[in-house]
Amino acid sequence: MTHTTVLSHLDWLIIGLILGLTLVISLVLKDSGGKGGVEEFFTANRSAKWWFLGTSIAATTFASDTPLVITGWIADYGVAGNWFWWGGAIGIVAITVFFARVWRSTGVVTDAEIAELRYGGKPATVLRTSKAFVFSVIVNCVVLGWVFAGMSKIAEPFMDWQYLLGSTLYTVIESIYPEVLIFNDLNTSLTIFTLVVVTLTYSAVGGLKAILVTDMIWFVLAMTMAITLSYFAVSHVGGLDQLWASLETTYPVGGNATDLDGKAFLDHQQLSSFIPSFSDEAVGSLGIPFSAFILTLTFMWWTNGNVDGAGFFAQRLYSAADNSEAEKGALWYGLAHFVFRSWPWVIAGIAALVIYPRVAVNDVAAQFNACLNDSQVCSIAQRTCLDSRYACQIDEFGLLYEKHITQADGTTQVEFREDRERSYPAMIKDVLPTGLLGLALVALMGAFMSTVSTHINWGASYIANDFYLRFVNPKATNQRLTLVSRLATLGITVAAVTFASFIENVGAMWQLYLGMMAGLGLPHLLRWFWWRANAWSELAGMLTGLLLALGNYVLEYNTLLPSGQISIFPTAIASHPIHVICWISVCAALVSLVTTFITPAVPDATLQRFVDKVKPIGLWKNLNQAHQPARSFAASMLYFVLGSIGIYAGMFGIGYGLRLDYGVASILLSIFTITMLIVIRGMNKINRER
Repeated sequence: MTHTTVLSHLDWLIIGLILGLTLVISLVLKDSGGKGGVEEFFTANRSAKWWFLGTSIAATTFASDTPLVITGWIADYGVAGNWFWWGGAIGIVAITVFFARVWRSTGVVTDAEIAELRYGGKPATVLRTSKAFVFSVIVNCVVLGWVFAGMSKIAEPFMDWQYLLGSTLYTVIESIYPEVLIFNDLNTSLTIFTLVVVTLTYSAVGGLKAILVTDMIWFVLAMTMAITLSYFAVSHVGGLDQLWASLETTYPVGGNATDLDGKAFLDHQQLSSFIPSFSDEAVGSLGIPFSAFILTLTFMWWTNGNVDGAGFFAQRLYSAADNSEAEKGALWYGLAHFVFRSWPWVIAGIAALVIYPRVAVNDVAAQFNACLNDSQVCSIAQRTCLDSRYACQIDEFGLLYEKHITQADGTTQVEFREDRERSYPAMIKDVLPTGLLGLALVALMGAFMSTVSTHINWGASYIANDFYLRFVNPKATNQRLTLVSRLATLGITVAAVTFASFIENVGAMWQLYLGMMAGLGLPHLLRWFWWRANAWSELAGMLTGLLLALGNYVLEYNTLLPSGQISIFPTAIASHPIHVICWISVCAALVSLVTTFITPAVPDATLQRFVDKVKPIGLWKNLNQAHQPARSFAASMLYFVLGSIGIYAGMFGIGYGLRLDYGVASILLSIFTITMLIVIRGMNKINRER
């Protein structure tokens, strides 16, 4: 069997140099002797500037799976499928104007620690411990699970370890590699293992400071290469004019082409529309019927537990140099994530539909299925592809995956099916020249490592700060805390890798994660605005959401639900995953409110200490009369509305420009400029007055 590689020596050199640079950075930024303790390891000594922390958040949320998922959404649901994450822009603006400053004012090391500052007493201690466990172990494992799955798809077309190591050494590794840590196959597992080792090294050695610096490098590289790939992909089909013309020709209105499972392809109007089509029934797990679209914009964003920035987002906010830097950093993240980053991915997804037409890919899948059933009809080219993906000369083969179908007699049959997510790495391989190919691949590796490093550092912060320092050794030295932090980083990594190896369905993990977080949306809002909220409010909401989400996942995953039912809720009210998540939010909110009124209120002395420290706006029994908040509720609402309008105007302004509708683009970009100037001037006015 002959093995080849699509990467040149130059590509390998670039990948090696950039990965090596991350290790050098961690050694340079290492806290000598661990003298900085948790403050340095997890908050970078609270010295980050707005552009630093905002870029770090943007780098973390650009996981390697993100452009792949978006490419798949565009094929199945059109550009409008991105509303699944575009709706989150409203929540990011809310974090910016309502919560960024108060997070920085708390002075905590983890968001779980806020429980004892806000509520006090034994219930707060229970809440702090419970949230630390849920976020450090359960949430981290779920999130990292789909990140690992996405990286395996990227690595598959490029990383042929049998070629790199030689057949003898590869066979030895194959005989000793733990079965429990296999991702799809040994080849992709070795790639992920290598990247995790590099990530673990610079995360454990350099802490958050090293993560912030490497995040900056990864973000710049990832954005540059995302734009570069889009440019080369569009140039490959003849420019933007030809891209849209080819899309219209390839996917005509009224076409009757379907995939091998009988699902019809979208036409060019549906593919290019920015607004979902509500006339058709939702199909699949991410279709957006009208009700789900409205819920995304009006309900789902504020009932999610991250609505106030809790989690790794908060970790960045309280690592800011001051309140102003935290607020501006959150705004910069919103602009970078939604306005500037959306369209390189979207245009690449559209170009992939033209470069690899769905009809052609499905025809190739059918031909390979025939080959599997009868070896006599296999061509030499097909046999080469089946023998080695790296030697395959059939471009469409890179978009196929093996689907295991259970037959009536209990046997399993393997058939090839189209996987549009794979068209993103396929374009990297097919349209980029030597050198740029290596840069694009290492950029996606960097996106993977940025997400992983943040989550293992964030998860370790709970173990070191909320378990060890709080309960085990309150008098621990900074050197001991740094050691515990590094060991916790290792432990979180091992747990996440082990859990991820069992994940088969990434979409199910997304739904599980959002369901688990749905129970904390209302409690997280109330803790900042209403004196009556207590620790039991958050515990009740968190446990209700967690149990409902886990129960729903177990029943659905094991097909224990009635036929056609997708959740524990009746189909009449929950025909779509967004409906399910919203119903979990409603149930958790009701349980949380009832629990609030039947449990004791937080003592006034505890509330007063919280108010004195944070200076929140809202209803606080007049305990905050002596404090003037940084910005009134009315002014915050004004900037919230203007900021939301501005981000969507900027995002769609660029989109209409790329669709060559320059009139609409000019109007929207003008609105974007005006609203952002008003919001930024309002933020600066606060800073000057204070």
